[in-house]
Amino acid sequence: MEQQRRAALDGWYHETQTSQQRHTLLDPCQTNESDSFLLGLEQRIEPSLRRLLTQRNGLLFAAQTAYNKLFPKNVSLSRHQTLSLYDRLSSALTVAQVTGIQPLCTHFAARLAPLNCPDASRESNIRQTHLAQYARLLATQPTLINREMLKQLSDVGLSAQDIVVFTQLIGFVSFQARLLAVINALAGRPATVLPGFSHPEEAKQSGFSLQLRRWQSFLPEVDLTQATREQLDVLDFSAPDARDSSFYRLLLQDAGSLEALSALTTHIMKQPGDEKSALKEWAAAATSRINGCLYCAGIHGRYYLETGGASGHIDSLFLEPEPQHTPTVEQDSRVKAVKTLTQTPEKFDASALQLLLDAGYTHQQTLDILLSSALFSWLNRLIQTLGTSELA
Repeated sequence: MEQQRRAALDGWYHETQTSQQRHTLLDPCQTNESDSFLLGLEQRIEPSLRRLLTQRNGLLFAAQTAYNKLFPKNVSLSRHQTLSLYDRLSSALTVAQVTGIQPLCTHFAARLAPLNCPDASRESNIRQTHLAQYARLLATQPTLINREMLKQLSDVGLSAQDIVVFTQLIGFVSFQARLLAVINALAGRPATVLPGFSHPEEAKQSGFSLQLRRWQSFLPEVDLTQATREQLDVLDFSAPDARDSSFYRLLLQDAGSLEALSALTTHIMKQPGDEKSALKEWAAAATSRINGCLYCAGIHGRYYLETGGASGHIDSLFLEPEPQHTPTVEQDSRVKAVKTLTQTPEKFDASALQLLLDAGYTHQQTLDILLSSALFSWLNRLIQTLGTSELA
């Protein structure tokens, strides 16, 4: 895989070793690990703050379900599913390492360690190199991913379903890392930045606006005339207009991860009695702007204005060449906190969290902002990688 730009982080990768409420398909009995999402870190938080997390049972269950779907105990390989458990866990470890969240690195390293390495053939080595490079680049600089890189994944044997699963797991671990960073901040723990960590380059993207954009997949979508009843149920659960959406029809290639992602999105962005929150929509737009995602920034910028947000806040986000701070302490604090979580989660600590509290936000509002930002560190990577958007 061609290297488009110097990797943001050098020198310490493992590489490879030689709400809408309804009955869903998610079943609590399917949870095969009870603590592989939060990793027990929430126990370090003071009890009154820990309740802010534990009262979100639906969110945590959906996140654990997403983990179980993407990293099951065993993976049965087939012509359409060639991404082995080793492939998944080694890629997840790469993403965890570039985020710098040490408990997450330890977790995936421990799961990877007992597995047999791929064979040492030239073809296997080339495939593993492509997977590692792609995971690293998508985790750090998603705007550099292009259609040619998807073709390169196809050339080393990944099916369309594999590529969807691969992108989902990179996005998921990006989300998980940022939520764990928030938990560490709530626990008052200082950031631990290893030597050699450098600041990721700014997303080189322009053209941000509130104009409607249309997204189209690069990869084959599921033909709904051939879809199973379960797939159609997942599609209808995901969004009212999902059957007409290229994005959802593509993600239906892996219905399990799509369903878990949709449940997570509902629990974070659409809590009962709070269908759209200005704070969460602003955080979604700001994170998308920082990640260089034109499509998501435009949509959630419009949602922010629909909820009564100030147009000046969106105008300041969309200024070129990068997000600018407004003169108000409140907006300045929001931008700084979200930018730290989005670009350098390993540096997000109690002082970054305090920026939002000092600006007058409650712990509940602060968590809403940060959960939305973490979620869009996942969603942006799907949108930016798997298709393209043009002005409608």
